[in-house]
Amino acid sequence: MIPYPASKRKAKRLFTCMFRQRSRTRICPDLPLLEGKTVLITGGTAGVGEFVSRGMLARGAKVVSLSRGVSRGKGTLPEVDSINCDLSNLTSVTNAVDQLGNQKIDILICNSGVAMRERKQASDEIEMTFAVNVLGHHLLYRMLQERNLFTEKPRIVMTTGEAYFVSKKCEVNPSQYRMDHVYGGSKLGNLWQVLELVRRYPSLQAFAVHPGVILSGFGGGIPKGFRHWLASKILISEKQGAQAALIAASQDIPNGTYWHNTCGIMSLPEEDAALDTQKAETLWRQLEMLIKPFLAK
Repeated sequence: MIPYPASKRKAKRLFTCMFRQRSRTRICPDLPLLEGKTVLITGGTAGVGEFVSRGMLARGAKVVSLSRGVSRGKGTLPEVDSINCDLSNLTSVTNAVDQLGNQKIDILICNSGVAMRERKQASDEIEMTFAVNVLGHHLLYRMLQERNLFTEKPRIVMTTGEAYFVSKKCEVNPSQYRMDHVYGGSKLGNLWQVLELVRRYPSLQAFAVHPGVILSGFGGGIPKGFRHWLASKILISEKQGAQAALIAASQDIPNGTYWHNTCGIMSLPEEDAALDTQKAETLWRQLEMLIKPFLAK
């Protein structure tokens, strides 16, 4: 058999994952309960993050959200402890961790992300998409480790996405700026972060999740009119989009799993960029160099 060209294989996989995703999205079971557990989530009071927080609260967990500014959620979440944190600013991440004090974290959910429409630099002279989606989260979990704020067997849930398909690299400052490639590269970087976390820290559990293709304002405005009607038939709600993170945070799935909202545990071919251990290690070293001054503080 002549194998499909890479582009056709990707198209087939995307179709398989997207087909009837509204009815095929896996729903997280109500059990086990997480009473006595503390969940730290980035962007936990709006969008998909709001519904992840609601799901954690419903299971009895304490929830702390790190969010930039005032989030516009579907409703108030007085049960959530909110700490101001701008992931694009490493000093802000440091200050947010300072505010945690000695609070121990059982589950870290790296939920926040941006999809920029044009090139923009973050405050630390790092491209904004990379700064928020990759670097800010790296500093966050490394500071929790360095300050011994994780419990004995913590979980880290990293939001990635099938958008990683379009890129083979994750760059600090992309020289060729195309929104889809830069965003896709950051999602590839998230998968590499999980690879390295599992490899370097055996006592820690780490998971990557694809929440689905969601009807929200992420990456641009919500479509209107006929486009909105069509999108509502294809895309999933933010509540459905929260299910992948809830499953990775609470269910018994293999360490290092890439969990997909419709396909469950993803089995990737050996040549898939997400499994490139050499590039994953290179990215980790770059991230460590960038955060070194902040860990020293």
